[in-house]
Amino acid sequence: MKIVEVNPEDRELIEKIYQNEIDSFGVMGGADMWMIMSFIRYGKLYVLLDNKGKLLSVAQYQAVLGKNAVFLYGFSTPELERGKGYGKRLLELSHEALRDNDIEKIYLTVDPKNLPAISMYEKAGYKIEELQKDEYGKGIDRYLMVKIF
Repeated sequence: MKIVEVNPEDRELIEKIYQNEIDSFGVMGGADMWMIMSFIRYGKLYVLLDNKGKLLSVAQYQAVLGKNAVFLYGFSTPELERGKGYGKRLLELSHEALRDNDIEKIYLTVDPKNLPAISMYEKAGYKIEELQKDEYGKGIDRYLMVKIF
């Protein structure tokens, strides 16, 4: 396994990421190609690959203006690869890379009902900071979680 920071030239890998977004979140829920390219050019987009180049997990980070911080916009693992520890490993490796880039804080939001994700983030050092009621529309609440290095 290896972590890769995706570059604009990595077109075959970008297509795999886009397809994973559709498979994981549907057409209306995931990052589209415009967003993916923005993460690559103006934030950080990391993937975990196996030794044959198979996509195992994806982490998309946005820069937070004026701070040494990022927002974990999207985090996903293809359905057939879930439960194998790949997401946890990508989280660890991407945190190391972000620390090396002088990032001091990571924010994310998560559905309060997504207990497996909350557990993984808490084990990685994130703390629930607040419940954001109706964050993405009526009845769509999120926990804001924060990790400080």
